[in-house]
Amino acid sequence: MRTRLAALGATRDEKSKAIAATLAHHPALQSGRHVAIYSPIPSEPDIELLWKIAPGRFCYPRVADGKMEFVEVEKLEHLITSSWHPHIREHRLPEARVVSPEEIGVIFVPGLAFTKNGHRLGRGGGYYDRYLSSLPASTMKIGICFALQIVDTLPLESHDQELNAVVTEDGLIVRPTPL
Repeated sequence: MRTRLAALGATRDEKSKAIAATLAHHPALQSGRHVAIYSPIPSEPDIELLWKIAPGRFCYPRVADGKMEFVEVEKLEHLITSSWHPHIREHRLPEARVVSPEEIGVIFVPGLAFTKNGHRLGRGGGYYDRYLSSLPASTMKIGICFALQIVDTLPLESHDQELNAVVTEDGLIVRPTPL
């Protein structure tokens, strides 16, 4: 999968725009609740375009004491390179307001591979799976990826969390059965 993603090259921006356009029309963005977004690494879809096309109440992940939390971000300029990964940006102020799981209406989840049934293969840290398990059932959990990352099956473990839907540049894929 990493080889496939490395071959995206210049098409990443075009595909990212299509993904962001689909997300901008999702009803969960209109709820007034926080939208949990992420700082993309070079092989992930760049959905930060949402700041321009669908402004909302965004929060970003930050790793603190070995676990992931989401903090409110009012401006993209408040994000700086994290101390633990050269391509991930986090809120630069330690006193940034932590957003509780109950305040999040939708969470956009990156990953390495996804299935149409809402299964996800992360990058090995388990941060997202642990955080997803803390969210209320009403929170929409949407995987974000390029169409080439959709596979038929993935190895699953008991701690893996399922998603409600997946969005690619081809549009929204909704799980065949609700969670």
